[in-house]
Amino acid sequence: MEVTTERLTLGKFLALVEDEHLARYRFAAQFVSGKDVGDIACGTGYGSLMLARAGAKSVHGVDFSEDAIEYCNQQNDLANVVFTTGDAQNLTGIADCQFDLVVSFETIEHLPSMDAYLDEMSRILRPGGSFLVSTPDRRIGSVLYWLLGRPQNRFHVCELSERELLKLLSRRFQVEGRFGQGFVSRWLVFWPVQVVFKGFCRLIRSSRLFKFRDLLYSGGGQVEVIPADGVAGIPKFWVILCKKPV
Repeated sequence: MEVTTERLTLGKFLALVEDEHLARYRFAAQFVSGKDVGDIACGTGYGSLMLARAGAKSVHGVDFSEDAIEYCNQQNDLANVVFTTGDAQNLTGIADCQFDLVVSFETIEHLPSMDAYLDEMSRILRPGGSFLVSTPDRRIGSVLYWLLGRPQNRFHVCELSERELLKLLSRRFQVEGRFGQGFVSRWLVFWPVQVVFKGFCRLIRSSRLFKFRDLLYSGGGQVEVIPADGVAGIPKFWVILCKKPV
């Protein structure tokens, strides 16, 4: 299986990147006990296995990549976990109201149709079920988004601000909680500051400076998912807990 920057393979990435991904699933684990869980865009499946070991009744991991799903099945040693290929915008292999909880991390920014994706997340959830979604805040991930009109990451189709994300989710779900990872001071997020500092890092190309930059723009390497209310600054990643209306 090809290793890419957009599909985490444990042991193949920087420690900070790996820790950010694992922390999201640790956060999700508190919601899974006794539930049927869908892990949509499960990647290499490590998160699905984490959720099963945390007490989920069943976990169904879905990813668009056939190679990723083949890898998942090779790694899977749990009877209550299955992996299948599928398009998050059109989950033809998933029945209506199949899950009590749907987890979908770092997915929405990759998709041409966010509306189709969210329609599917709502469809496969049971009434009263929970939806956990995460995505990067574009003010940190794509400094000149306002000027270029596109994400800096070539794998991303569209990135969202907090307001846009909440507005989009609220059309189909009740937003139950706002959480984040790696809160960064607002003055550091101000685009001229980022342009100067990040441009300087690219010019000097020092590994130590790159490491300092990555820590600075992840709240000093803070990876745990914490409530956003009352926290100063902007998170590197938003994690939003939603509920499907009964």
